[in-house]
Amino acid sequence: MEKTSHAADSASDATHDEPPRVIGGLGAFAVVAGSMLGVGIFLFAPKIAANMGTELGLFAMLGLGALFAWAGSVACGELGAMMPKAGGDYVFQRAAFGPSMAFASGWVLFVAIFAGSTASMSVAVLQFDIGPLIGVDLMSPIFDDVAFLSHVTGGHLAALGLILFLTFINDLGTSVAAGVQTILTLAPIAALTAIGVWGLVAGDGGASAAAANVAPATNELTLAGIAASFIFVNFVFSGWINIIYVASEVKDPGRNIPRSMSTAILAVTALYVLLAFAFIAVLGFGGLTETFEAGTATAEALGGPTMRHVILLVISVAIITSINATILAAARVGYAMARDGAFVKAVGRLSPKTKTPRTALWVQAGIAMVIVLSGTFDAIVKMTSIAMFVTGSLTVASVFVLRRKLPDLPRPYRATFYPLLPALYVVLAVFAIGIETYNAVNAEGDSGEGWFPLFGIGILVLAWAGHLLYRRNIRGAATVIGVVLAGGLALKWAGQPPVSAHAAVIAVQTDAVATAPALKALYETDVPQAPPNR
Repeated sequence: MEKTSHAADSASDATHDEPPRVIGGLGAFAVVAGSMLGVGIFLFAPKIAANMGTELGLFAMLGLGALFAWAGSVACGELGAMMPKAGGDYVFQRAAFGPSMAFASGWVLFVAIFAGSTASMSVAVLQFDIGPLIGVDLMSPIFDDVAFLSHVTGGHLAALGLILFLTFINDLGTSVAAGVQTILTLAPIAALTAIGVWGLVAGDGGASAAAANVAPATNELTLAGIAASFIFVNFVFSGWINIIYVASEVKDPGRNIPRSMSTAILAVTALYVLLAFAFIAVLGFGGLTETFEAGTATAEALGGPTMRHVILLVISVAIITSINATILAAARVGYAMARDGAFVKAVGRLSPKTKTPRTALWVQAGIAMVIVLSGTFDAIVKMTSIAMFVTGSLTVASVFVLRRKLPDLPRPYRATFYPLLPALYVVLAVFAIGIETYNAVNAEGDSGEGWFPLFGIGILVLAWAGHLLYRRNIRGAATVIGVVLAGGLALKWAGQPPVSAHAAVIAVQTDAVATAPALKALYETDVPQAPPNR
């Protein structure tokens, strides 16, 4: 880490109309690590292994995922330490690219991405993890006789309760929410570490899998497989950015914001590598490529149904931790926008007692609950998949713009290996955006769902262009729309098959976890194969 001699600017400290700085170093670590933990490593390790074809390929891709997250974190660490305010992407993009781009990103983040992620994770954890754990069917419809509620299950109703409960915890105060986040983060980290060590010690190297006639992985390494694996591994490491949204409440932000991201990425990477070794030790590499979800498969091989329940409990806690971090972060985006006049004014007010953005918390909860009951969260996750990459890459790119635009602004932390690491992040993000856009533009089938990610981009572009028009910048609005349309037509006219024919690659890209229907679709989708099988 390269640091300057600048002390933290006292002007950034909490005032009477700003939330107090109550999140310390451990709490900041918990926000980042807790956001990253979830089902990603269990769902996608088998698919990455199958695509990469060898153990070395699997660990190389995990390394690339960690490098990608770290490259983004050093840029966001500089931005967060320089501008330790609530709102994250919105604040940085407003300073770098102006209010119109920030307006578009902020609305997509608050109304769609964060609310959709909260809804999808809540339903998924209840239907797929907590339901089987407690032996209750939460997947069957309960309002068969009511047409507009016929899709609502016990999992949907329980998800409403979970969202209300976690929002209530956050409304009690940021120090309370951060304390809960710390406990919920450290517990699954300790449990998963113990399970990983046990798997290494007790594993038979896949002998059991071999006895069950599981063939070893023989897939050839292809560019298509590498591309699909990179999309998967990005999902595995997503969530590393969440601390920037609560930067105004972090103690000593110049130190704790960059440090929390780097230490959390390091710790989670070490945990993922340990778990990957454990999967191979217990299931064998061939067995790993053949399983749907590596966690429960490894647990059952180690200890039968009892260990399977332990894994379900750990995964449930990890996902609830991620939901809590999402609620904590998302409210600050709406709060920051309202303070700038880009959202309803009441959303920018703090609770007089707890100093939390109370209205923003409950507005976000309301949006998430509507999404849960509407059953549209699967579509929202798909619609925002590319938009997430775009907003993230624009935030990282802000570090280049602000180095030139605001060269004299104090920077308690400066991005490590600048400009190489931030540039690497932007290049890889553009690569991912190209893959998903290419897949969407060339989607096959009549359902139209392959085009959903383009709708998300459309919303982002229309919000951007609409705000430019509101500010009477007609030329800017026309340029934005023209460039986007030209790029889409160029990809369509390329006339080649999609890099990956699997809609699940598009469906599961969020800062959090796929929706329940997306998980089901992912489970039922074949792993991408070598070119002859495409």
